[in-house]
Amino acid sequence: QKRTVEDTWRHIGHLVETIEPGECKNYFANAGYASIKT
Repeated sequence: QKRTVEDTWRHIGHLVETIEPGECKNYFANAGYASIKT
């Protein structure tokens, strides 16, 4: 299996596409990064 920096970033890019906006929002809220306005 290839182990290059470019392949790693490409794989991360594909993984990011699988994250739903609601999941992302919940992650940041639970991590303490939620906006005071929300």
